[in-house]
Amino acid sequence: MLTIFCAGILGTTIMTGFSHVVELLSGHKFNEAHLLNQLIGLSKTMKDNVDNNYYLGWLIHFLIGMSMAAIMYAYYFHFNKDIVIWTGLIFGTALGVLGVAGWSMIISNHSNPPKINWTYFFLQLILAHMIFGITVSWILARFSSYA
Repeated sequence: MLTIFCAGILGTTIMTGFSHVVELLSGHKFNEAHLLNQLIGLSKTMKDNVDNNYYLGWLIHFLIGMSMAAIMYAYYFHFNKDIVIWTGLIFGTALGVLGVAGWSMIISNHSNPPKINWTYFFLQLILAHMIFGITVSWILARFSSYA
């Protein structure tokens, strides 16, 4: 469990760092936790003032990352004992596509989504998830008891 927790936290942190760097270089909004907080803040039900570093967006973001790390661990544990970086890249790509689908559903059902270039966000989201998948796979390969 500790390995899954650490893999999820580190994978999400590195992924978010990548998104933040691309955000700084491009001028587009890419930080997933900040966008989650914007969605929370712009919702009709939220009465409080929500800034980029509101705890709820960060909590949701990291819980999803740990869940995805747990799914990757379960796959490696039950189906493929040989953890390789290529598998992490494939997993990350699939998670990126899943992330795009999830974000698309959220913004299409939100009453007032943030005004950003969603196409650019989705493209960088796939790359960020590829980095996540590689990071989690690397950690699982190094620290899992069955590897």
